[in-house]
Amino acid sequence: MINYTDGIRTATFQHTAEDFWGIYRRSTCAVERRRSHLLAFLAEGKSPVEALQLTGYSYQGADKIIDAYHKRGLAGLKDQRQHNSGAPTLLSDAEVLLLARTIRADTAAGGVWNGARVQSWVKQELDKDVHLSRCYEFLEAVRFSLQVPRPRRVEADQAAQEAFKKKVSQRWSKQLERVLKELDER
Repeated sequence: MINYTDGIRTATFQHTAEDFWGIYRRSTCAVERRRSHLLAFLAEGKSPVEALQLTGYSYQGADKIIDAYHKRGLAGLKDQRQHNSGAPTLLSDAEVLLLARTIRADTAAGGVWNGARVQSWVKQELDKDVHLSRCYEFLEAVRFSLQVPRPRRVEADQAAQEAFKKKVSQRWSKQLERVLKELDER
């Protein structure tokens, strides 16, 4: 039986408050702990408003948790984000490898590549639209960089700039790293 009280869904629970507190104590997952915390308060008979204040959930968030609990039982409390595969990659491994080979062959013959050229090549050869900033990431991934130095300030501290460069991490996606390894192995 599901009722709406104070704006959120309430129900008769299949489990006791002690079951939810047990999950709260045993779980190492913060999401599962927080969800069981909310349901434990509701199962104890606390008002939905009080349970929301104690746990920090919104009405919509609590409603989703209660709905998941009713559909999947205690398994509905678990964090399911690890099953999210994420967005699909823009280019397949084979396409990135083809791009890398094309750039390397052309630069060996004296060609110069930049983000706009990569963008037009991807559009012509692969019939895909890729944002310009992503094209610069592809160039970095195949170990190409801007060939025109940026202007330097006369007062610039060279030692501080070099120290900063060493701290900056590489921002390649997992796919680009995998393809780069494959390219270097060949």
